[in-house]
Amino acid sequence: MNITLQISDSTYRRLMSEHGRVQGTIGLVTPTEGNFNEHARPKLRRGQKYIRLRHGKATVCDERVRLTLNISLDEANVIPSEAIANESRQASDFIDDVFDRMGY
Repeated sequence: MNITLQISDSTYRRLMSEHGRVQGTIGLVTPTEGNFNEHARPKLRRGQKYIRLRHGKATVCDERVRLTLNISLDEANVIPSEAIANESRQASDFIDDVFDRMGY
């Protein structure tokens, strides 16, 4: 099946400069025509460092520290309270390491 897509000029330029990879969604107007909408990318803050965790991410930058976790309650062999404790411990170790390197 062929689909005709309409994309913005800025998305096209990004597509050409990033070796053919741009994330987004296609909103179909008809079964064979659609509009491509590029996903918004989070902007990196000055001095930002992060670590990926099994259920989330820990981020440290010059202004703040953030920990996000998303644990599905139907995930096999995962006890949410243990996952929160373990991953927050990993995030804490990462943040301490970053602060030591930054001189805090």
